Amino acid sequence: MLEHLTERQRGFVEMAASHAHDFAQRVSQHDRENSFPFENLEAMKESGYSTITVPEELGGGGANPLELCLAQHRLAQGDGPTAISINMHLFIMGIYSDLWRGGVQQVRPTLEAAVRDKAIRCAGSSDPMVASAVSLGGLNESTRKAVRVDGGYLVSGRSAFNTLSVGADLIGTTAHYDDPEKGPMALSFTVPMTSQGIQIRDNWDTMGIRASASNDVLWEDVFVPDGSALLRPTRTWTLFNSLFSSWFNTSVPAVYLGIAQAARDYAVAWSGDRTQYPYQQANKHSLAYQLQAGEMEVRLRTALGMMRHTAGLVEHTEARTEPPLADIVSCQRFVTETAAEVVDRAMRLMGGAAMFRNRPLEQMYRDVRAGMFHQPLAGQEGMAFLGRLVFGLEAYPPPDTGE
Repeated sequence: MLEHLTERQRGFVEMAASHAHDFAQRVSQHDRENSFPFENLEAMKESGYSTITVPEELGGGGANPLELCLAQHRLAQGDGPTAISINMHLFIMGIYSDLWRGGVQQVRPTLEAAVRDKAIRCAGSSDPMVASAVSLGGLNESTRKAVRVDGGYLVSGRSAFNTLSVGADLIGTTAHYDDPEKGPMALSFTVPMTSQGIQIRDNWDTMGIRASASNDVLWEDVFVPDGSALLRPTRTWTLFNSLFSSWFNTSVPAVYLGIAQAARDYAVAWSGDRTQYPYQQANKHSLAYQLQAGEMEVRLRTALGMMRHTAGLVEHTEARTEPPLADIVSCQRFVTETAAEVVDRAMRLMGGAAMFRNRPLEQMYRDVRAGMFHQPLAGQEGMAFLGRLVFGLEAYPPPDTGE
């Protein structure tokens, strides 16, 4: 279903396929143990997969959002949780690459460390204490606080969904800073995971995506030097948000669609050649099985086409400065919801056998559901955001707090 790839695109997909075949051998074990796949992370470092979105000028692969989506879609067919995990590193490398090309030098050390030291950056800006519609998943507003000190800032608070937390070398988040001249600002940054005051909480015990180690992190007066700090107004759509949506909100649905593709493939392979008494022909000759398989095919092809089209709209750097937000939000919603529906249909195709934990569909059923509320711009917040665009209203207005 990925015909007509360029040679460059095929190279990224083949690298992902190699890892997918390997990781698939252990994905069930890590899910059962709720353990982090350190060996997968090391393999991606060694192959260069962890640097595919770092600029070629700095030693990376220079992948754009479309190339990232194609690769991640393939990787997820072998191991969805690992694909989600590494995506949190890859998309921020993409954002940093665009910022660096635009002259923001603070991000260059992180990009260079990813290549030179094979460093992995943990991403976690979510703040459960702030409404997602206001904070955009913690990007634009947070209860984490930054105070000014000599040479930088001290950050305190809590961040949630810190994917890759136990395997990362670097970590970044956001914090609210009240600038005496510019007013409320969102501070974003990257610091070493070993920085004093960072505490990883071992509290990631969830229904799905269990191997991602997306633990909470406590920040207690963590020093952020000026050279690592990026400041922008809070509760405002900025260039950073445009780059974020171009990279994150296209690549995340690609992963969940990869899980759905794997679920369909497994269900068809498992059920198609079975013969059940008193019938003489295999299930694949049954109209009921054919209809279910056809329904899944329509949905997979439609979602894949939408994913490729939308990621292609931001394939070039300049397009990501003013991305087509209605396309991106629509794509995230449709693809993630369709992915869950395809897995549901795969379960129906297999019947009760799909519920057993010794078969992969049971895990895929749980994993794919995280896409429905993978913030920002997922769920009801994403639909409201899209609705404002449809009505021609400001996409990200100041919240009505009743004050």
